[in-house]
Amino acid sequence: MTKATRRSGKDKSSVSGYASKTTTSKQTKPLTPFVKAPSDLQPFLEPLSAKEIYLIHIDRNPIELKKQAFIVPIILNALITALIAWRVYKGLAIYPPLLATALGFTSSMSIDTSAISWEEIGGHIFRRAGTFIVDYIILSLFLAWPIRFVRGPVRWRYVVGFREREVIVRRSQKSWSEKLKPNKWIYEDEETVQKIVVPAVTPEKIQKSGLLLVDAHWDLDYEGMIRAHGLVDKTRKGEGVPLDEFRTAVLVHTEDDGWLIWRVADEETDEERKRQRDKIVLFKDKLTLMGKESLFFRWVELIQYESTQPGGFTPERQRSAMVQAKQMFENEGIDFSQFWREVGGMEGLPGFE
Repeated sequence: MTKATRRSGKDKSSVSGYASKTTTSKQTKPLTPFVKAPSDLQPFLEPLSAKEIYLIHIDRNPIELKKQAFIVPIILNALITALIAWRVYKGLAIYPPLLATALGFTSSMSIDTSAISWEEIGGHIFRRAGTFIVDYIILSLFLAWPIRFVRGPVRWRYVVGFREREVIVRRSQKSWSEKLKPNKWIYEDEETVQKIVVPAVTPEKIQKSGLLLVDAHWDLDYEGMIRAHGLVDKTRKGEGVPLDEFRTAVLVHTEDDGWLIWRVADEETDEERKRQRDKIVLFKDKLTLMGKESLFFRWVELIQYESTQPGGFTPERQRSAMVQAKQMFENEGIDFSQFWREVGGMEGLPGFE
């Protein structure tokens, strides 16, 4: 993919076209790069909020990395829950007696003000006020965290589990998206596109695991991700939505055209294929110069075999292919690591993005 932050002049013109192509008359069709969303995605799109912007992509990070990213919020929310539980436990010895005292009954929290000084009375008031304030802060700031965590990430992982390829759905934070002009911003607001939308879908950004993508501009849509995987799973029965339909894209809604989609992943397909071809040609030419051209074709057969297995060219199969390829090279007397350093590494080869 071409780096979204280094767009060509042609690409820039497509974005800046929002402003240049806007007229006082009603828009009759969506402008490039947004087009009508395919009908295949309609079951996924229908429940989405028309007031928000959505980003979708496929998370291909290793399962182990996804589990590690999930452990941190589990620990954090467990600590918060323990803190709240401790304060509730302590509060059972404080608030019921205080309530009884307020209602005129004698309790362990009752004070005989006639028998103590004003200084002692002030101390009691200060301590109790401090307790109220601390508990209010804990409940108002932190109580919602574990609740949201259970309703969001925990439910998402319970339903979807951990997969080698996961659909990630992000929605815009209302703090900024609600200020956009409905039906107009995608045609006029180039600043929003360039400074908020584009940086969120660059290859560097979406390399992160899903839980690490939450920021001031974007939040995860857990219901959307659960629904997306439900649709993907239905493809086993010949129904649902293919996983590839959730490749990197931006989704927005307009009154005139309904849901529009910007297939960010497709913009750079041609250049990516050219880069792959160039790397393969370089790979083959170097082996040919070494008199090992047959090794190239054996490597191709190996990659084709591993990549056509059920489930695709998974990270596990990539590692298996690497081990087998290394053995093939060593059997021919070629230093595997040195060879790849000389051709610029394996980046760009199909299956090793």
